[in-house]
Formats: sequence, structure tokens, C-alpha cells
Amino acid sequence: MPLTLTLKGPLALPVEGESLRPDALGELSALDVGRQTLRVGNGVAELGDLFTIEGDPRSDHLILEGDLRGVRGIGRGMALGTLDVRGDAGSGLGQGMLGGAITVFGSALHGAGMAMKGGLLRINGSAGHGLGGAEPGARLGMRDGVILVHGAIGDDAGLSMRRGLIAVGGPTGSGLGRAMVAGSIFTFGSVGMNPGSGMKRGTLALFGPEPARIPATFAKSGRDRPPFLTIYLRKLLEWGFPLPEGAFSSVLNRYNGDLAEHGQGEILAFMA
Repeated sequence: MPLTLTLKGPLALPVEGESLRPDALGELSALDVGRQTLRVGNGVAELGDLFTIEGDPRSDHLILEGDLRGVRGIGRGMALGTLDVRGDAGSGLGQGMLGGAITVFGSALHGAGMAMKGGLLRINGSAGHGLGGAEPGARLGMRDGVILVHGAIGDDAGLSMRRGLIAVGGPTGSGLGRAMVAGSIFTFGSVGMNPGSGMKRGTLALFGPEPARIPATFAKSGRDRPPFLTIYLRKLLEWGFPLPEGAFSSVLNRYNGDLAEHGQGEILAFMA
């Protein structure tokens, strides 16, 4: 039976939730889980004071229930196991994640998957700014792994992304893939301003219903549909990610850039 932690009530102060991950709690007894301390505001509280505890910590499957928008860093540094969030999650969800799988049956605030290095992060709702991006002052963002967001996302998703895959079903904010070094980002909703700005390598595949506004520092280089697109789209279907009709047959215009950075990246954009 999975270990289930249910929030007892609304949070008056922010909570640091880095230890709320299956690999951090899996070696403890249920009693010891309840005695784990979490930073709450400027103080601390025992986990059992904030959550009701049920199930077996050794199952490698952790379920968090409740409105967790006030809990920061859920799953931060997670290396293995399964984590389900049945509600909304706070900032820094899955930050620095190394492996395992996190699923949010709601939305997440800013910084989800930031500096991620492996694993699968799925958000069924929306996500804030900095999805899969770089931590403040860091040179690189997401280095590996997969992020799937079914809804909308904020600005600067994939900032300085080095490797991995991000797929977004809804609208995106500005600066998608800004300063991207490598990796792939697939979007299926409308795209904000300046996608790929400062991009060096990598791929933005834009399947949205509206023509994307491609920066002037990208050069059009014909129409293309490289074979890897079909491979990725099939994998998204395997993960249960909804794709719009025509995703496998859309005509895509290819743009190279960012030429201002001597970039060798590409934007593949659906043109109605």
C-alpha cells in the first residue's frame, strides 16, 4: 500500500518540502515518518503535525493529498520511486530531479523541473514560469529527463536547456527555449513572444493552431519533417499525452538560428 500523506488543513506559512519524496522516506517506519521535521516559515514542525499518515513507507510510492501550493520543493532531488500529488503543488516541484516519476493531478507554481537531470515529470494542469529552466545564476537548465504539461505554462520554459524533452499541450509564455543549448521542446498550443531567442542548438517543434511569431534572427530554410518528429510523437502517445488531429501529417516550416548567437538550432513551425 502506498504511503499517503494528507494535508490536515490550510497552510498559514510556507513549508519546505524537499524531504517529501519516496526515496527520502522509504527507509523509515511510519512512526519515524511522522517525526521528520520540515521547515515552516522561520521555524520547524514535525511532518505528523501537518499531515495524516497512512500506508507503508517502504512501497517506493508516495501520495500527497491536499492544496500543496504552500509547499515548496516537493520531490526536489528525487532519484527513484513514484510520487503522486493529488492537488496543486508549490514552486520548485521536482527541481534537480534525478530519476523516478512525479505526477501532479493539478497545477504547479514556478520552477517545476528546474535543473532537472532525469526522470519523468507530468503535470496534468498548468505550470508557472521557468519550467525546466536554469536556477538563478546557473549556466545550464534542464540536463535530461522528460517534462509533460497538459495545460498552459509561463515564461522562459527550457531556459538554457542542455538535454531532455519538454512537451506542452496548452499556451506558452514568452521566451520559450531562450538560450537553449540542446534538447527538444514540443508545443501544441499558442506560443508567446520570442521563442528560441539566444538559442544555440536544439529543436523547438511548434504544432499550435496559430502561426508562431518567429524572431527576426532566425532564417527560413524551407519545409522539413525530420524522422525524429514521428518517433517523439509516438512516444508522447505511449505516455498518454494528448495530441491534436494532424500532428503526424502537419506541414512544418524550418528556421535556423539564433543567428545573433551563431546558433545552429532549429524551429519547426506549423503554418496554417
